[in-house]
Amino acid sequence: MNKTFYIFRHGLSTKSLFGYGDKIVTAELLPEGKPPIKKMGKYLKNVSTDFCVRSEFIRCQQTSDIIAKATNKKFINDKRLNEYNDETFDNLRDRTKDFLENIEKSNYKDILICTHGAVIAALKNLILKNKFTIFQLYDYPKTGMLLIIKEGKIEEIDFN
Repeated sequence: MNKTFYIFRHGLSTKSLFGYGDKIVTAELLPEGKPPIKKMGKYLKNVSTDFCVRSEFIRCQQTSDIIAKATNKKFINDKRLNEYNDETFDNLRDRTKDFLENIEKSNYKDILICTHGAVIAALKNLILKNKFTIFQLYDYPKTGMLLIIKEGKIEEIDFN
């Protein structure tokens, strides 16, 4: 894949150490989750992208709206980037693979993605290793981090 991926997780949306519970679909960005995203937006303002995409979940919409305001980039929703929830691991892997196959066939070169932890783990491992196993499910960064994947290498920038 001769493409550059800029991948970030939605901003902080829970303080619980045990996940979202029944708010997994409806959790919104917390006020303290916004400053790192605003810093990321300033950085991304000078980054050229030709495709910006996000999960349909409200916390990703709120996060990418902050980025869009800082950069004038327009995001579209893609359900294949939604949170890993109420589905099998195989389904998560397959929908993420399908997303990447569509990107590979496209003319897009610089792709900006706002999504969730498990999806980031899938994207990262599928792009870099061409495989994703259940043991890699938690291989994702904390909120406020930007992953840049290009030419088989990964760079992480921390905006916290």
